[in-house]
Amino acid sequence: MKLIILALLVSSIAAFSPEGQAAIVKIHNDLRSALAKGEYVAKGTPQPSAKNMMKMVWDDTIAASAQQFAEGCPDDHAPSPYGENLYWGFSSEDMGNLDQYGVDAAKSWEEEFQKFGLEGTTLTQESYDTGIGHATQMAWASSNKIGCGVKNCGFDDSQGMNKVTVVCQYQEKGNTIPEKIYEDGEACSSCPPSSTCEVDSKLCA
Repeated sequence: MKLIILALLVSSIAAFSPEGQAAIVKIHNDLRSALAKGEYVAKGTPQPSAKNMMKMVWDDTIAASAQQFAEGCPDDHAPSPYGENLYWGFSSEDMGNLDQYGVDAAKSWEEEFQKFGLEGTTLTQESYDTGIGHATQMAWASSNKIGCGVKNCGFDDSQGMNKVTVVCQYQEKGNTIPEKIYEDGEACSSCPPSSTCEVDSKLCA
């Protein structure tokens, strides 16, 4: 009986599937790779290449923290040792497979660079206040671990639609002002000693 109850409790907690996890990580690393190579253009402005951009990997411990926070359907950030991005999705239809909302979240965060631009590789209060904080956390060079959680929060009276919450947390924590989002220079020329340059992506892995 205890095993059955435990199984029911575990199955009631929705989390991203392995495919959903991989899709989120790919969107992050596609952005990071484009920046590393000097191929990224933010709102019409080419960005300099990055010499210390780490490759991001999924971390189950961080994901468990993110999932725990998502289960409460938060409306704002809470104190955490990790960097954090939040996203809320709404639909008049059934929410369906929640993996899609991880992709939607990551794409919406990256889109901030296209809406508001990126002026320089140092994060200042002025640049942060333009509305690029989710994107800069995605691009933070030393943030090489990510874990995300997702929760179907049911019907939201204020929106008159069904609501889903996505939480992604990061280590190292980014968005420290005023610090470099990344060091500009030749790709992979300043990888940490514990890493090597990934030839195709130009990320330190």
